[in-house]
Amino acid sequence: MAIGAAGAANAGLMAAGILAINDPELAARLDAWREALSASIPEEPSDD
Repeated sequence: MAIGAAGAANAGLMAAGILAINDPELAARLDAWREALSASIPEEPSDD
């Protein structure tokens, strides 16, 4: 983890991952969120 907003986000994702071990619905939602995040990253970087 880290200090600040990035650390808080990472801590929240880690907590969600731990809770998802025993909660299939949460696991599915977390997987869907991760897939959507990965899909939002362009294949080629741009200089925009």
